[in-house]
Amino acid sequence: MTTSISSPGTTELAPPFRRWVSKHPFLTYIVLAYTLSWVYWIPLALGDDTVRAGIGWPSQMPGLLGPAVAAVIVTSMVDGKEGLADLWSRITRWRVGWWWLSVLVILLAGAIAIAVTDGFGDTADLTLYSGVSAGIGPLATIAFALVVNGFGEEIGWRGFLTDRLLHQHGLTVTALIVALVWAPWHTPLFFLMSSFQGFSPGEIVGWTLGLTAGSFVLTWLYRGSGASILLVAVWHVAFNFTSATEAGNGVVAAATSTLVMVAAVVIIVDDRWFHGSAQRTP
Repeated sequence: MTTSISSPGTTELAPPFRRWVSKHPFLTYIVLAYTLSWVYWIPLALGDDTVRAGIGWPSQMPGLLGPAVAAVIVTSMVDGKEGLADLWSRITRWRVGWWWLSVLVILLAGAIAIAVTDGFGDTADLTLYSGVSAGIGPLATIAFALVVNGFGEEIGWRGFLTDRLLHQHGLTVTALIVALVWAPWHTPLFFLMSSFQGFSPGEIVGWTLGLTAGSFVLTWLYRGSGASILLVAVWHVAFNFTSATEAGNGVVAAATSTLVMVAAVVIIVDDRWFHGSAQRTP
């Protein structure tokens, strides 16, 4: 089965800088996304500030908007108003098929793991999100995380980078390229966030493998949903709540991450053995 991924438009760009950007949209986007995020994160890290769950300051959250802002800027320069309209249509697009079960499976696995390890413990821990004040309440935390973390990342990584790469490559190659860009973007967070600071080299390798698996799942969801940025943003945040909150530690994080890795292997096998180049979007 093939699905339609949005096609980048072509716009005549007069200024030399815009002509250069139109020829190098990927490079421009990557540099801009890194710059917008790191210019905020690095000063915090150098100031010995530490981001903690349930605490509103210091916060890594504003830096998470870098990929989305970069996507909007580059899309505007390369594709103009038509490109921005297309981007907006994908942000609000909601096409849910059987792939939506992946979200429910991950949430269920997290809930089962919590029940086994802590008897569900304090349910408030489920919404203790890094860099977000617990004082705003669970529903506001979920909404804030969806807008800043979910859309902040997914408008860029999937809505811009993945979308354009799928016009040139299949799912497997696209997901690997995005992972190679996405993983190093997090580097300042290892010096800023309490949840990252204690990682051993082995844990960093495991985290990288988990992120790469996530790239496969998110690419598969994005392509399968007809390019819905909304769907992948919801999935991204749902996964974070089961793996990166106070409740999502230890067995919980291991359970959800393992499920994502297994899903990634299935996606790779299906893409390479059963579909191959037929899944490439022209």
